[in-house]
Amino acid sequence: MTQRIGVDTGGTFTDVVTSSGEIRKLLSTPDDPAAAVLAGVEEAGGAGVLAHGTTVATNTLLERRGGRVALFATAGHADVIEIARQVRPSLYDPFVDRPAPLVPRDRRFDVPGRLDAEGQEIEPVGAVAAPRAADIDAVAVVLLHSDRNPAHEQAVAA
Repeated sequence: MTQRIGVDTGGTFTDVVTSSGEIRKLLSTPDDPAAAVLAGVEEAGGAGVLAHGTTVATNTLLERRGGRVALFATAGHADVIEIARQVRPSLYDPFVDRPAPLVPRDRRFDVPGRLDAEGQEIEPVGAVAAPRAADIDAVAVVLLHSDRNPAHEQAVAA
């Protein structure tokens, strides 16, 4: 049977789990993340199938150590990141101190246009207000139903 290995590269540790349930924890190698992954796979005896994930980018975002990000979202959805969902502490407390959103309002942009749940175009993608390139380091484009049809996200990226 082909050995399967799952690897998660974190900021401090790289975790390796084999299909037989063996677990290895190695120190991550931030200057060359692949070094810890390769060492872990080698320690585990090699992999026929490798699944790899990382929390490095997520941690950078949550710790606010990354660059300035602009967020392009389907019109009417750019504020969802700030409004949040119903599962949050102090749901009904109007005086609760909430953390600042990961992308501030002045770097969130509505994208006109809409796809339905099957990826069929309901409304064509429209013009998008672009931020000054000097004000951002990275761009996230997250449009509804792009998993079914990436055409609108590709148009925004272009």
